[in-house]
Amino acid sequence: MTILVIQTTDSGVYYHRQFIPHYYWNESSNDHDSDLILLFEYSHLDKIINYVQTTHIDIVFFSISFAIPQNMSHFIEYMKFRGSKIVVDVDDRYKNRQDVAKALSKADAVTTVSETLAKYLFINGSKKYPYVIENGIYSDLYQFKSYPVDNDDLVFGYLGSTKHELDLKIMDYDFSTRNLFVVCEEYASMIDVNIYTTLKSYRDYAWEYNAIDVALAPLQDNLFNQCKSFLKVIEAGFKKKAIICSDVEPYNRAIHNEFRSVVDYIPVGVSWKDRIESYTKEESLQRGEELFKLVQPFEIRNLNKKRREIYQQIINTPK
Repeated sequence: MTILVIQTTDSGVYYHRQFIPHYYWNESSNDHDSDLILLFEYSHLDKIINYVQTTHIDIVFFSISFAIPQNMSHFIEYMKFRGSKIVVDVDDRYKNRQDVAKALSKADAVTTVSETLAKYLFINGSKKYPYVIENGIYSDLYQFKSYPVDNDDLVFGYLGSTKHELDLKIMDYDFSTRNLFVVCEEYASMIDVNIYTTLKSYRDYAWEYNAIDVALAPLQDNLFNQCKSFLKVIEAGFKKKAIICSDVEPYNRAIHNEFRSVVDYIPVGVSWKDRIESYTKEESLQRGEELFKLVQPFEIRNLNKKRREIYQQIINTPK
């Protein structure tokens, strides 16, 4: 099996949906060492064209996160002509995106992060029902190793990026008497933050979990969020951190019911005050260890076994 992965964005989408799964592809099984995985940046399209003229490519894989340039469209048509299957990954419910519809129309298959998003894409343009492959973590990377927190008092942490002001308001809690760590100083004027740092690259963002005991994941209940992945819970688990999250999709999907014994779910409209103030250091450590055990199916090597089976199905499906 030969897979050509074309990097179409320099972001967390590329990191979690393209780079990590495919760069560490052959570590999922010794049985597939003969698989050839090629990772190219879109800007090197001329080099890709030269390469594929002498090599058969089973699958061309790319993620949707920006408009497809015209020469990329021509390249896709060329690869289809050469017998490659085009697989498009969609990680979010993009609104009014003609480029998404255009990519779906050219794809032989679509992959995505959740069943909810798969249904949405199928209704809105995908020729075939998308394959669902959850986001995962490659646990051998240093940034995802778990480390004990070097402080005596509990530290809560919100590790979301910008534009989540409405999500933060959901907690309805005054953090002035608690240690709160965020990775975006813009929120300092909104909630009483006593520890913050600037946003980091996707290549080292998970280091920030080392500063906290309990992760916070408030989220509005809307159609856009319902299509998201379970990644925040997975990240916390691999870092052995407890987590409190809103009792909404993506966190409360039925397929994740076993997490209810470990993850704290706060119903919409209920203040997070009681749960935050009842947490102890000992409880955060215990819940972090339990969550670590539950997230192991989301280790990238496990997910890649499913990913390869799906790719094989796509290759074997007649056009």
